[in-house]
Amino acid sequence: MQNIQYIFFEAKRMRGNGLILRNCAKRNIRELLNNNQIQKAMTQENTNKQITDGNYDKSLAVKCNNGTFVGKETDELIIWKGIPYATQPVGKLRWKKALPAADGNGVYDATKPGPVPIGPVNDTMGTAEFGEECLVLNIYCNTSCTDSKKPVMVWIHGGGFCAESQASPLYDLTSISKQCPDIIFVSIDYRLGFMGFMNFERVPGGENFKEAGNLGLLDQLEALRWVQKNIAGFGGNPDNVTIFGESAGSASVTFLPLIDGSEGLFKRIIAQSANIAYCDTMEHGIHVTQNFLSVTGCQTMDELMELTTEQLVDAYLKAYTIDKNCLLGGANFPLLDGVTLPEDRADMYKMWGDEKRAKIDMMIGSNQDEIRYFVPFEGGEEGFLNTLRWITKRDRALLNEQEKGMYDEFMATLANESEGSRLEQYCNDLNFRAGNTNMAIRHAAAGGNTYMYFIKKPVITPELGAIHAVEITYLFDTCTLDPMGSEKIVGTDECEFRHVAKEMWANFARTGNPSTDKYEWKKFSGDDRQTMVFDDTIGMQKDIFGRREDLMMSWAERLGNGSSKRVC
Repeated sequence: MQNIQYIFFEAKRMRGNGLILRNCAKRNIRELLNNNQIQKAMTQENTNKQITDGNYDKSLAVKCNNGTFVGKETDELIIWKGIPYATQPVGKLRWKKALPAADGNGVYDATKPGPVPIGPVNDTMGTAEFGEECLVLNIYCNTSCTDSKKPVMVWIHGGGFCAESQASPLYDLTSISKQCPDIIFVSIDYRLGFMGFMNFERVPGGENFKEAGNLGLLDQLEALRWVQKNIAGFGGNPDNVTIFGESAGSASVTFLPLIDGSEGLFKRIIAQSANIAYCDTMEHGIHVTQNFLSVTGCQTMDELMELTTEQLVDAYLKAYTIDKNCLLGGANFPLLDGVTLPEDRADMYKMWGDEKRAKIDMMIGSNQDEIRYFVPFEGGEEGFLNTLRWITKRDRALLNEQEKGMYDEFMATLANESEGSRLEQYCNDLNFRAGNTNMAIRHAAAGGNTYMYFIKKPVITPELGAIHAVEITYLFDTCTLDPMGSEKIVGTDECEFRHVAKEMWANFARTGNPSTDKYEWKKFSGDDRQTMVFDDTIGMQKDIFGRREDLMMSWAERLGNGSSKRVC
């Protein structure tokens, strides 16, 4: 296996894109922010400099609309890092919609990742610092393939819309680029949390920041516009762009086609686990803003605009300690603001069944044990089970009488399972499967090219199963420490999935069909719900969840992601 990167699981697990952030996780955040390695990342020089003396390798330089960027080549792979794709949102542009990168003729080094988005944890292992000048992207080009119009795959990282970055070793696209030489790979950063998804409508001066609820998504669109303008210079085909992501990145690729101005920026999406359920109401956004004001001591937009980067980083740490029952603003999701996204989640599902979205190819799926990703957050199985009990009790109380009957029938379909298994499957379905299936049924019915998958194996830790994000280590040949604390490196095992996943993902990007010579991947429809299942054996299965899936969809569309219904 090539290019295995080792990262500390503690940095990875601060993703926070699900249900739980209690005392254990809060303690780990404090420890990480005080860690010498993280502090080093805060001060390390990582900015690409302008080259003014003409001394650079012209074969590694690509002229773009906003300058010429000089990458680095290793073993027939050229990587350009930290290329700015927009005017940086600093000064008066803080909490404003990203503007296109200004045209320019300068020549710049592009071998460093650039500043990474401000958040609770720096996951770069000391290679980058926090900064608001974070609207950057990386490009990977394998020179062993000289095609001039390669398919383009743009990776959008996860992290609960509050953490992580393109500079994380977990998202190093070196290995997949080497194994798919006919594809150009791109990874992007976007504003997170307090900087990317805020509701300022009740803050004096906030009326001038109406797009603040979804700046992170608008950043992503600006990155895709830059790709359209410039990717041909790197050998990519702007007419064959696939956006793919996991967790918050997966939710992003399902939101982006719904936003005005996205048409023509990409042809296909691959959504790994999350979906349009990962959004919050504007009312919840007000709660997030109140906590943000509390930890910063600010009362007006003018005061917020004066905060330093260090004060913004400190705000994340303080926010996580305020309320033991709430993820707070650190994991605030995109907002149903009526500006960038509709005000009603149900409208977004309807949009995925219209003619416009049907023109976009969709590949979407989830993992069998998604929710068990959070067992370590709760200190083990007992605490995890107690949290699931609380969630399901809370959710049932939110249902109307008809829905409560369906909820009880849903649980009855799992009568032979243990209590823990029933509650886990409920949370898996609510947070991941129901939204995915709802979207896929509508997309296929509208004539869309739709493919569904379900991962049962591989697993990186037997105690946890096929958890949230498990596929990343195999898709990118990266790995982590055992989340259960054994100190073992996991995700390094050789298995068929490691090779098949790359081939299928790449085939989908190339042609819109993920089938391989060995495995035919049949299209999904609401009639038979054909699904590619990755297990000890790999193959198609029909309607794998049966009646239970239909029951869940009846109320999941309204409730949305379980974590976005936090009781605060």
